[in-house]
Amino acid sequence: MCGVIGYVGKGASPEFFFLGLKRLEYRGYDSTGIAMVFDGKIHVQRAEGKLINLHEKLQHLPSRANIGIGHTRWATHGRPTEDNAHPHVSGHIALLHNGIIENYREIKNFLQEKKYVFLSDTDTEVAAHLLHYEFSLEQKNTSHNNILAMKNAILNVVKTIKGTFAFGIISSLIPDVLFTAKYASPIIIGLGENENYIASGMTALIDHTKKMIVLDDYELAILKQDSYEIFDFQGNKIEKNILSVDWSAQMLEKNGFSHFMLKEIFEQPEAVAQSLNSRIDPIDYHVFLEELGIKNTNVLLFEKIQIIACGTSFYAGLLAKFYLEKFCCLTVEVELASEYRYRYSTSNNKTLVIAVSQSGETIDTLQAIKVAKENNAQTIALVNVRGSSIGRICDDESIMHAGPEVGVASTKAFSAQVVSLLLLALGFAEKRKTISKETLSCNIDNLLKVSSYIEKTLKESDKINQISQKLVAEKSVLFIGRGPQWPIAMEGALKLKELSYIHAEGFAAGELKHGPIALIDENLYVICIAPKDAYYEKVYSNIHEIKSRGGKIIAIGFEGDKDLESISEHFIGISPCEEIILPFLTSAVLHLLAYWTALNKGCDVDQPRNLAKSVTVE
Repeated sequence: MCGVIGYVGKGASPEFFFLGLKRLEYRGYDSTGIAMVFDGKIHVQRAEGKLINLHEKLQHLPSRANIGIGHTRWATHGRPTEDNAHPHVSGHIALLHNGIIENYREIKNFLQEKKYVFLSDTDTEVAAHLLHYEFSLEQKNTSHNNILAMKNAILNVVKTIKGTFAFGIISSLIPDVLFTAKYASPIIIGLGENENYIASGMTALIDHTKKMIVLDDYELAILKQDSYEIFDFQGNKIEKNILSVDWSAQMLEKNGFSHFMLKEIFEQPEAVAQSLNSRIDPIDYHVFLEELGIKNTNVLLFEKIQIIACGTSFYAGLLAKFYLEKFCCLTVEVELASEYRYRYSTSNNKTLVIAVSQSGETIDTLQAIKVAKENNAQTIALVNVRGSSIGRICDDESIMHAGPEVGVASTKAFSAQVVSLLLLALGFAEKRKTISKETLSCNIDNLLKVSSYIEKTLKESDKINQISQKLVAEKSVLFIGRGPQWPIAMEGALKLKELSYIHAEGFAAGELKHGPIALIDENLYVICIAPKDAYYEKVYSNIHEIKSRGGKIIAIGFEGDKDLESISEHFIGISPCEEIILPFLTSAVLHLLAYWTALNKGCDVDQPRNLAKSVTVE
């Protein structure tokens, strides 16, 4: 969640840290701060709210310094105020933190007995004071080698605290060394020419370097201008692989769109095409599982599949369940990652567990996949960021090539997740011989058409904008669908509620009469997903049930469906197509509907309140 940026080198301005944090705004935050060491002193400026409030204070920081750290905070302990913003200072130390310290009360009581004064309500200030205390003890034992004293002090701190953390640490006593340590919260090292960096996401660094190192759990790094060292929490030096990142700064620009979300909705055709690229043979009709990253998984061994995910990724998993079961003839369970680790797990060495996460850092999914591994399940990470925490812990890492997604509400990553899961379904089925060549070739052909179908659907954006204006004053909206459109209904409801703050719920259409139909009256809009698929007649009957009770219908169906259009207040037509293509089109419509509704309400589309792009606390 929190954004972290750090620098050590030949010199950086306050604007450098500000722009780095701006690249991380998508992670979600409610306060900000920057600390720089200059002329033997720590200089700190912090602000409540958006980054613009911090920008006004940059003039009070040194115009240039060789070292500094910056932070965007998503509140866990203490309200989003300036006093609670990071970095926190204890004597000569400034520290920032992404994560949660669960035993902070116990440590705080100990430190108060040692006469430390607390100025915030956060758990993080505990870490700053504890580090200062441990450094003071270590300094006496290390012959005034301050770097070694700080290293040992950090190791003592991380062994004391319970919880999750990615720390960025600077000290006015050591003005040329940047320290960082990690457990269960992401941190990346960037390697430059006579300067090095840390960040919580690659997007903060791609303007400056393509060479990066992803820290694993239980690792500490010591960075200087022209060198770096990495240690485990036992103090042993370790070597790490250097990644070469192929993202460009241009990918993070709006490129003429008014919002990142709108840009990313319109990038869905490209995201799908990139996720298909080099992974299928369109002539001999073959899925290259190796190109999908499936190198260690024994595809013939597993007897059951579990998909674990949160939010939008969970709905992508629910959708994929239909096709994995159909093509692979296997039982598929889709589990909320936040619940998975807290109940009895049925995974074993005959289970394949697929963890789906755009960032690859979702803490609930990370902790759930650890449970699956403890049960000897085979594990695959489906992520959008190479080298992520979830990707590194799984047996195989499958990268969906959606490109960086900045808008908090996931759109193109959803489409990339779905197409990647469909490729896995077809590839597994081909390998296990549960699919005919004719069915395989037909579905590969259809997937190759998805991008062009989405492009045509996106041309309805202006019409969807007009319809969205009918929802602006609504307090509640229902979404219904059947079969593969049921997860799409839930995805559409999620997007509307998180962007426009309108209460919205998605249901399987057949469940209306088992409760939700009591909500329907002449004041309620119901979004009905009703393409002419195998479920059409049943959904059409459900729409009549809604209509007879006065409900207002916004229908999504095939172009030319006059019957559906005639019973709807508003109708959005999509191109007639095969079933496997349909979810990409209906989800694109609902993404646009949520976008335009939120925009017409005056909501912050790219950064909805209380939300974060990468959820790194449980």
